[in-house]
Amino acid sequence: MDIEYQSAEAIKRFQEERLVVALDYLKGHSPYYQRLFKNNHIDVSKIRTIEDLMEIPFTEKKDLQLYNWDFLCCPREKVVDYVTTSGTLGEPVTFVSTEKDLQRHAFNEKKSFSCAGVKPGDIVQLMTTMDKRFIAGLAYFLGIRELGASIIRVGNGIPELQWDTIARLKPNTIMCVPSFILRLIQYAEDHGIDYQNSSIRRIIGIGEGLREQDLSLNLLGRRIKEK
Repeated sequence: MDIEYQSAEAIKRFQEERLVVALDYLKGHSPYYQRLFKNNHIDVSKIRTIEDLMEIPFTEKKDLQLYNWDFLCCPREKVVDYVTTSGTLGEPVTFVSTEKDLQRHAFNEKKSFSCAGVKPGDIVQLMTTMDKRFIAGLAYFLGIRELGASIIRVGNGIPELQWDTIARLKPNTIMCVPSFILRLIQYAEDHGIDYQNSSIRRIIGIGEGLREQDLSLNLLGRRIKEK
């Protein structure tokens, strides 16, 4: 049985087993955490439970920016992918992935797509970029592939190309930033496309919220639902 379907006690036990392994690895390989443990007099052999994590100071995004390469804890030749994100202080923060890291990305996203109802045989049109060092786009691709569904890598923007692809290849799922859905609908209305009877049956939104804290639809969510 997959770990997410087990009892809370079993999940916690699993997490704590992996925590011990991770801390031991960091102690042996990470310049940043070696320094953090030493400066804060932390004996990682005594960190054994989720509650024990309170003994370790938070790692913040500014730490990633200030000490970026101190977080590298594998030989450089093991790196297979480089990505960047914006830093708190304005400079990009570099993240590197090994083959095992990419396998973990694929596993995580496979679980997420499965929770959203995607299954083998579905066709997912990705309206997100995979280039410009965007890690999420690559993770989505790997996860859909791992799940066994089909992928159409159209990239972001260009409503005309998106609708042409939908008409030609008949995907039943699209993945995009929710506000782009309104652009797609506007383009369809302006060009006589019967979008409500297209092949699309599922939209997976990223990067923008569609609901309030009480789970009611926010303004963007209501506008999409109205259409």
